[in-house]
Amino acid sequence: MLGVADQIAEEYLNRVRVKEGFVSAACPFHKGGQERHPSFWINRETGAWGCFSCDAHGSSLKYLLKEMGEGSKKIEAELEEAEKDSRKTVKLLKAKRRKKARAEFRGVHTLPENLLGVFDFAPVSLMEAGYTEETLLAHDVGFDRRYNRITFPVRDLFGSLVGVSGRATVPGDFPKYRFYNGRRRYEGKDDPGELGEWYPSYSNESVRDHIWGMHEFYEDLFKSTDGQIILVEGFKARMWMKQHGWNHTGAIMGTQMSPTQERIIRRLGAEVFLFADNNEPGHQAAYNWGQRLAVSSFPVYRVNYPEYCDETAQPDDLSDEEIEEVLTKSIRVGGKYVKPRSRMAFKQKSGREKKRGRW
Repeated sequence: MLGVADQIAEEYLNRVRVKEGFVSAACPFHKGGQERHPSFWINRETGAWGCFSCDAHGSSLKYLLKEMGEGSKKIEAELEEAEKDSRKTVKLLKAKRRKKARAEFRGVHTLPENLLGVFDFAPVSLMEAGYTEETLLAHDVGFDRRYNRITFPVRDLFGSLVGVSGRATVPGDFPKYRFYNGRRRYEGKDDPGELGEWYPSYSNESVRDHIWGMHEFYEDLFKSTDGQIILVEGFKARMWMKQHGWNHTGAIMGTQMSPTQERIIRRLGAEVFLFADNNEPGHQAAYNWGQRLAVSSFPVYRVNYPEYCDETAQPDDLSDEEIEEVLTKSIRVGGKYVKPRSRMAFKQKSGREKKRGRW
């Protein structure tokens, strides 16, 4: 369409100027095509045209030639081929815009806080496991009655709600943890996801790039020159650590550390304590995290469980005294042993927790 648009403009219009994707010229429909300040334009890619002064307009060059009473069989043949290419171009342009919009949408889509009201029920099993009501309310933990899952809101570094994860409570319900979505692919079809009733366009694609709980202490760590952070695998471990005063604890939400999570941790420049679960996946996760972070200038330590703990042990199986002991005996990754700073340097006194009504 580019060449044909230029050719038509040169042959039938006056005061022609080419400007990237457009041609400007004197309008052929008023002032005898001799206006001093050209107000006519042609889109060189799509063939659309119009005039800013007399409001003449059209969507094809074929219609323009008809309106001007001009044209030839040769031009019309070239125009027909050009319009076929133009339709393909328009489709590609629209696809590019959609792709760009999806890319900009990804990672910044937030959910309204009132969504959590849908899950505002007591997670009884966690209360029976020793988690206090104060801890569960502070983390906005709830229960999804429809899917029988304990819900954990996921927030970005600034506290905005960006996702919800559901933990299975029914034996055999797979997967154990599921990040809720607006739509999901099932048997080749798009079906509404767990949030599809309210937000069908919501995508959970980038939720795993956040570090759970870090919004509570990110600003303090970012401004500190000697900060410390403890990294655990899951939601329960993070809540247990916070309940016992280890406030600078963040959860990777699994064993795989994403590149974005790695960049966030590196950016903070704080001492890092890797406190994964005491099973084979946990050991492998701590090793992988350590290899990726140990090349930085800040020290990285691996936390080892007491010998009497079996392979099912997690941070939330240890008492406050046991947690303190294993943290102070942490082994530095990628270098000789260097004793971490004292417990009081990175254990914060619990402040006033977030207040909400009881379930």
